Amino acid sequence: MTRQSVKWSIFAVTTLGNFSSMLDFSSVNIALYQISNSFALPVSTVQWVMLSYQIVLTSLLIFFGRLGDLTNRKKLYTAGFFLFGAGAAGAYFAQTFPVLLAARTVQGVGGSILIANSFSIVSLIFKGKQRGKALGFMGAVTHLAGMSAPVVSGFIIEHFEWRSIFLPGVFIASVAVFLSWRFIPASFHRKKTAVDVVGTFLLAASVSLLLYMLAEGASWQIAAALIASAVLFLLHEKRISAPLVNFELFKNKAFLFGCLALMTSYWAMYPNTVLFPFYSQGVLENSAQLTGELILPFSLFYLITAVNTGTLPPYKRMVCGICLMGIALILFAQTTLTTANILLILMQILIGVSNALFQPSANAAILGCAPKQNIGMASGIMSLFRNTGIATGSVFSVMMFEHGKADLLARGTDMKNAFLGAYHFSLYIGATFAVLCLFWLIIAIRAKKGEEC
Repeated sequence: MTRQSVKWSIFAVTTLGNFSSMLDFSSVNIALYQISNSFALPVSTVQWVMLSYQIVLTSLLIFFGRLGDLTNRKKLYTAGFFLFGAGAAGAYFAQTFPVLLAARTVQGVGGSILIANSFSIVSLIFKGKQRGKALGFMGAVTHLAGMSAPVVSGFIIEHFEWRSIFLPGVFIASVAVFLSWRFIPASFHRKKTAVDVVGTFLLAASVSLLLYMLAEGASWQIAAALIASAVLFLLHEKRISAPLVNFELFKNKAFLFGCLALMTSYWAMYPNTVLFPFYSQGVLENSAQLTGELILPFSLFYLITAVNTGTLPPYKRMVCGICLMGIALILFAQTTLTTANILLILMQILIGVSNALFQPSANAAILGCAPKQNIGMASGIMSLFRNTGIATGSVFSVMMFEHGKADLLARGTDMKNAFLGAYHFSLYIGATFAVLCLFWLIIAIRAKKGEEC
């Protein structure tokens, strides 16, 4: 095989890793109702089928990113596919709810390995404009996995039982284990250094407590434990010689503020991502199928734009992207009780283009600022910021919406108009976050001019 074909084969394997992780995460959501009936459990309990996966995946991202810097990435990445597939198989055969949660936890470990190392591997084998295009295409495929998962899962659940939604993960992982061992180079091997187990535990505890608090609500005990674990993590990391997180990375302002911009972009985007399906079905009274068709242009134009970003530097694409996102959110905030579907499609196209300009460019710009020896750690940190932005963005969106709706209902507004007003309120808050994201970007761009990235 030629050097170029080997590079793109490696890229295909890493894209498959991201695709399978996102497909599985998004597929389970639509099966919660059936799982609830199967085990005779309330939805508040069954949601942990999703949360157990997300918490484990997110809390271990930096650890596995760092481990990728210190060990043989071929073995680590292949192990990620194996654990992911084993967890999916365990979930398929689970006859009790605790076994299902245990299987999802194993899947989360595998998914964390794959996500933490996919971007770093691509960043090591591609340079310059090729890196941006590769990361853009990877992001587009990952995004399509998330958007297509509900359709695929709905079909599987309708024609088979809910357990069958885990079978695609088993099949993909079985093939990917072979491909990973065949194509991922063993040359990504660094000198052996002790792994920071204590730091890993404290960071995992901090992230887990944060996500648990967001999912279940705050209490002073959980808040105190979160603060304590976070403080202990910072103190521990400053004390040891080989920390899990090299805080020298954050002295690079382009890296730090790039990560902040990435996280804030999800705060801007998620009010519409989370609430648009409810607006379409609850206010416009569209069917679930039509709602999916209205969202589809978002994914299609994300893919088209992400792989055709032109010659603009990453930071300029990010600025264009977040500005377009802010405009799109304001346009969505002008919707009414009778907005035509064609207008919604045009707005979905605009927000899809804005995301495609911003997200892949952010990945390329952030990783481009990281030293080669810390690329895995940087990828893990970036993924942690991204996943935290997704988790908190979802919660913020619902909180803002419920607050706005309750306020309007208390004033005597009817349900549909209260829903619409709360949707608009959340979108304006999202547009405000887009401005904050732009602020972080300006700082990052200025820092980049004075730093070597």
